[in-house]
Amino acid sequence: MAELTYRDAVAAGIAQEMARDERVVFLGEDVGAAGGVFKATVGLLEKFGPKRVRDCPISEQAILGAAMGAAMTGLRPIAEIMFSDFLAVCWDIVANEIAKVRYMTNGQITLPLVIRTANGGDPASARSTRRRWRTGRWRCRASRWWHRLIPRT
Repeated sequence: MAELTYRDAVAAGIAQEMARDERVVFLGEDVGAAGGVFKATVGLLEKFGPKRVRDCPISEQAILGAAMGAAMTGLRPIAEIMFSDFLAVCWDIVANEIAKVRYMTNGQITLPLVIRTANGGDPASARSTRRRWRTGRWRCRASRWWHRLIPRT
């Protein structure tokens, strides 16, 4: 059995699904040329091209809105939000739109999409004395409990 880091396993899983199903698209901030915030999307742009791997502007609402619209039209988007803390600014789309659209349309519209994010923080970034800007205090919340309260469709 091959040994992989968690990051490599995530990257392999995304690439495998994109190779298996041409309807799978990937969108998020810095997911293309930069390879993602934790380098979990390195190589996807080169392998699948800019039509299926989309770098988006810094707008979590736009990323999830675009993913929702793409799913409504038959695509299977994977939307990456850099850190789970950033879901707070687009929680209305998650809780009141994505989670309810199947029920609001009496099953006529389904949304086969994935929202991928990093949860928790890097303890080293909070303790580091070498970094001028330590990001641990902003990007270390464990917001997974919010997610568990939303009904799944």
